[in-house]
Amino acid sequence: MKKILLLLIFLIVPANADLVTVSGKHKHIGDYSPIDSCNIAIEKAKKKAMMQTLGQTISTDVISNCSEVDGEYNCERNQFSLFRLNGDITSWEEDKSKRSEGKEIGSAIRYCEVFITANVVPVKQNLDPTFHFNVKFNEKTFRSGEILEIDITPSKKMYMSIFQWLPYRGKKFNKVTKIFPNKQFNKTVNNLIIDNISLRYEIYFPENIKKEKVTEYLVFIASESQIPWLPGYTEIEGLISQSHKSKILMEKHTSAYIIIK
Repeated sequence: MKKILLLLIFLIVPANADLVTVSGKHKHIGDYSPIDSCNIAIEKAKKKAMMQTLGQTISTDVISNCSEVDGEYNCERNQFSLFRLNGDITSWEEDKSKRSEGKEIGSAIRYCEVFITANVVPVKQNLDPTFHFNVKFNEKTFRSGEILEIDITPSKKMYMSIFQWLPYRGKKFNKVTKIFPNKQFNKTVNNLIIDNISLRYEIYFPENIKKEKVTEYLVFIASESQIPWLPGYTEIEGLISQSHKSKILMEKHTSAYIIIK
């Protein structure tokens, strides 16, 4: 009976999935409830599982910018969503016998540490070392009316699409909007880039947002042939799902910027 059970468990693990066990720890000074603190620790563990399995490289500004702007819980969830562009966690389970909560010895700092085992499934990876591109912003922090300048340097001919992700609930645009090519945002509508290109976008602070700062993200997806992306997606999961379906060679890059009211 035990042999049959083990066989069934083995069969339900998706092909090419990596089973990893990782920990996640959240520290605070009493400004989080125990439940919220452990939920943040779980999100950190999920992100670590993705990074450990996929060798994920995300811009340092994406990892460092958002915690002080959006709050740590939303920050971790946003980052995990971005990591999912290159893979996904099909299932995970926490070993609650290893969960640790309390105060650090000799300190007022509280913590929650969790251990999870996750099935991480990578999507098709770009294995062509000659197919890549570089993205550079003129600044990382903006006020309304200022111009975001984007310089893109491709290694070879490629089709480029740029999506703006608004993780808050804005009203003017969808949460995920294709801003390039899109004549509503930029006169350049030919997404076949052969040489360096520069794009300019006016930044505005979102309406009906009470915070003093917000973080927004740009997702750059280059492909070897044309992909019929939608003009926008109501959630980031829609873009993630579509990027997983294609068997076309793709390279992805994500950058964040902060807007100050």
